[in-house]
Amino acid sequence: MSFPIILFSLFRAHRYLQNMSDEEDYMSESFLQSLEDKRPGLTFSSKTTRFHQQEKKKKEKDEKNRVKPKKVLEAEKRVEGLNVAISSENKGFALLSKMGYKPGMALGKKGEGRCEPVPIELKTGRGGLGREIEVKRKLEDMRVKSAISHEKRQKIMSEEKRHFVGRMRNKFSEQRVNSDLYKSQKVCADLDARIGLTDPDRLFFWPDSYKNKDKSDEESDEESATNEEPDEDLELSSIEQLEILTDYLRKKHLYCVWCGTAFEDSEDIKTNCPGNTAELHDD
Repeated sequence: MSFPIILFSLFRAHRYLQNMSDEEDYMSESFLQSLEDKRPGLTFSSKTTRFHQQEKKKKEKDEKNRVKPKKVLEAEKRVEGLNVAISSENKGFALLSKMGYKPGMALGKKGEGRCEPVPIELKTGRGGLGREIEVKRKLEDMRVKSAISHEKRQKIMSEEKRHFVGRMRNKFSEQRVNSDLYKSQKVCADLDARIGLTDPDRLFFWPDSYKNKDKSDEESDEESATNEEPDEDLELSSIEQLEILTDYLRKKHLYCVWCGTAFEDSEDIKTNCPGNTAELHDD
């Protein structure tokens, strides 16, 4: 750029500033306030404003076209239907009115029918009519059957447990009876021997090892052949044998197996012995 052009540009700038200073000082407060604020972030351009308006319209459109959940639609339709009464222009209302119906009356000859309209059922899926009701019915049937099966299983398990406990109780009770019977037989054999008895009053009163213990084998075989155990003794259970033997020991020898002692007389055993069973002595 040539020197004359530079001088000319400086001259024009000087004249412009001089004119402005004559009218209004460009550094004054009033001049600065009159200028438009161009600082970034405080104002939006027309393009930005238009973009925000388009976004807002798009959101409103999406909200309007959005499919509401079934429960929300059912609630809205229900409220809408209940809040609006059937008008006289309705054909069904007109037919009912001809037959004497008035608003608020129940249907039926004697007024035993419904007072309110049939509830609204909104269908949104693609299933056939009545499918949802059928699915609910089947689910309810499955729930009822499952509950019944669970109750049956619990009952069976309870019965099995009760039977098991009963079998175990009987097992241990039988073992205890056999043990008490054997002890009673040994005591009976010793007490009978003390009073000079060589044979038991009944064969099951003594253990097999005590019977004919001091006799020869030939004498034992001959006596066992002639003194066979009666049929009624063979049919007795261990408990019955123990009861008979206990009664014999208490009356004959005034002895109680569970107390482990011999009493002086019948009055003494009656007063100081708890009873004639093991359970009474457990207490």
